[in-house]
Amino acid sequence: MTPYPSDPSPELAQHLMDLLHRSLQTIWDGDADAYAALTAEDVSFFEWYIAPHRMDGLDFHLREILVHRGALAGQGPVHDLHMEHEILQPRIQVYGPTAILTYTLLVRIVQGGRVHHLSHHETRVFHNFGDTAQWDWKLVHCHKSPIATPDSMAVLRT
Repeated sequence: MTPYPSDPSPELAQHLMDLLHRSLQTIWDGDADAYAALTAEDVSFFEWYIAPHRMDGLDFHLREILVHRGALAGQGPVHDLHMEHEILQPRIQVYGPTAILTYTLLVRIVQGGRVHHLSHHETRVFHNFGDTAQWDWKLVHCHKSPIATPDSMAVLRT
């Protein structure tokens, strides 16, 4: 297959995939400081399962991560929880200092001897605040779209 003009170098593609995995792992780990270091202050999110409108700014997600961390520490109704993810069918497009990553996110949740799977489509936009010699990529936008499953249809219809 002929590469598109927006295809990144293999080195940059690997860097961006590593950044994506690290960013997601900070959420599962409840590490708000690491998440903040990888995310722009003015980040915007469309998360269909949380709110019907765009959420702007880093603060909301930092509060969510702290709630998640408290739950993992047994300070809330959720404990004995392990979360992990897989990135399915990733595509990376780079336009100058902006990278667009599209993929299907599969989240595996293990709790109480049971395994539950969640999935949705995501677009994450990263911007390089550094330069070509010293990268400083940060998340600036994320858009999540549901996959039509019985679980997602129940959320969409409420």
